[in-house]
Amino acid sequence: MSYKILLKGFILTMIIIVATQGASCQIPGSAGQNSIPDVTPREAYNRLLNTSIEIAYLDTMISLSNWDQSISMPPNATEYRAKAQSYLVDQENKKWIDPEFGRLLSIANNGSNWSTIEAANIRLWNRDYNKKIKLPPDFVARESKMASLSQAAWEEAREKNNYSVFQPHLKAMVELNKEKARYLGYEEHPYDALLDDFMPGMTVDKCDKLFDVIKPQTIELIKKIKESNETAIQNIYGNASYPEDKQGEFTKNITSSLGYDYGSGLMVKTNRHLSTYSIGAHDVRTSLRYEEHNPEDAIMTAIHEGGHGIAYQRIPDEYYGMPIGTDPGMDMAEAESRLFENNLGRSRAFWEYWLSQMKKKFRPEIDNVSLDDMYRHTNRLNISPIRLDADEVSYILHIIIRYEIERDLFDGKINVEDLPMIWSQKYKEYLGVDITDDKNGILQDVHWAAGYFGYFTAYALGSMNAAQLEAAMRRDHPDLDQRFASGDFSIPATWMQEHMYKYGAIYDTPELMKKTTGNEAEAYDFLNYLNSKYKKIYNFK
Repeated sequence: MSYKILLKGFILTMIIIVATQGASCQIPGSAGQNSIPDVTPREAYNRLLNTSIEIAYLDTMISLSNWDQSISMPPNATEYRAKAQSYLVDQENKKWIDPEFGRLLSIANNGSNWSTIEAANIRLWNRDYNKKIKLPPDFVARESKMASLSQAAWEEAREKNNYSVFQPHLKAMVELNKEKARYLGYEEHPYDALLDDFMPGMTVDKCDKLFDVIKPQTIELIKKIKESNETAIQNIYGNASYPEDKQGEFTKNITSSLGYDYGSGLMVKTNRHLSTYSIGAHDVRTSLRYEEHNPEDAIMTAIHEGGHGIAYQRIPDEYYGMPIGTDPGMDMAEAESRLFENNLGRSRAFWEYWLSQMKKKFRPEIDNVSLDDMYRHTNRLNISPIRLDADEVSYILHIIIRYEIERDLFDGKINVEDLPMIWSQKYKEYLGVDITDDKNGILQDVHWAAGYFGYFTAYALGSMNAAQLEAAMRRDHPDLDQRFASGDFSIPATWMQEHMYKYGAIYDTPELMKKTTGNEAEAYDFLNYLNSKYKKIYNFK
């Protein structure tokens, strides 16, 4: 999961973005009242930029505190940390809702001849400001404190394997987010307001249309894989021990080759939720877990979280402190990580090189593993009750289940009290899985504990965007597999830098995807990627 610099509670606070206009454009007025300005639009812009930089400094300290909470903070510090977090978030929010900020923004809106970057900053300031002033003054601090306490209750509930411990906190977070949706406003569905926080412009209607296409075809693909005569080796690693230090060295070699800069980033072990934080310029923190008998967990996690880190590290330095100094939305942030993890990190060409390196590192444990074994194992169908253990085919159904539950919660069709039963029913219907306990069912994800309803959908959109990006990358570099097989992994990060990273949030995700691939997010490339790949692996028509 990606955690950018705008954080509160445990995970990412809303990233707020709108589509930019082109260079030399005028921004229509949308903040403050018309009055005779005492500063020019250019002077107003510069003052806004200074405030934006101050907000970024606060974000850095909030992010650093959250990093500590997610990695090493002792559990008894939760209540005090929640108060400290709430105070910092409140200080940041006061800068946003200051009437002077709105007055300066109104003046800047009447300016003209802005550069593309300046125009984008003004548009993003407008979006953020207009959202924040809709919330009561105490709402953000109250939300931050409730999220911290809710996360602590979620951890306790997981330890006790008891949903009832978490249920009242989850109910409070749902009600709080219903309140937020009412404040922010929406046209058709209250859930639209929450989706828009993570993926500007995304709505229930758009998600339903995409998932109505993807869900039945994914269920059908899983059926074909199960019915095929081909089987993958379920465990190529046996019962051997793979030392943690060697796993760390190997994952560092892989992520370095892909472009992760360890001079500007860390990867550390955690027993808690896996995450990537962008603390500030040249400071990315990533966590991963090591399994003694299964190095695959650390390898794929490192590639996924490293994908987030590579993106953050390559946002231009001059963007930090500006609203464009981030991803255009979580649907793009997740595309950046899933592209590296799934589309590239699970490719045959990738392992054509890295299997030999892995054998050298862990000899003699996997000496008898062939390239076919590794490729089929890495892409095995793994129907699991745990989202993070799922293969890339069934994973999308895990996300659709969460999306449907969130959508129906905010539509008032279901209640928090009934979620374990509804969760179990959907897992049985979509994946044929029996849910046997709360810890591996309704309590497996931290997102709801922090109140981040709408985030899960970004994983699905990210997978779709990743497939489109890979297709475009391969059109530009038809020799990509040959490069991978020879040990050259420089193309993906270089290509993404040229087409994606260098823009930061100047363009929103749909516009950036259209600019790069020719289309906004759609189901075609994703389904084509899955079907063509798994037909070859499992030998079915």
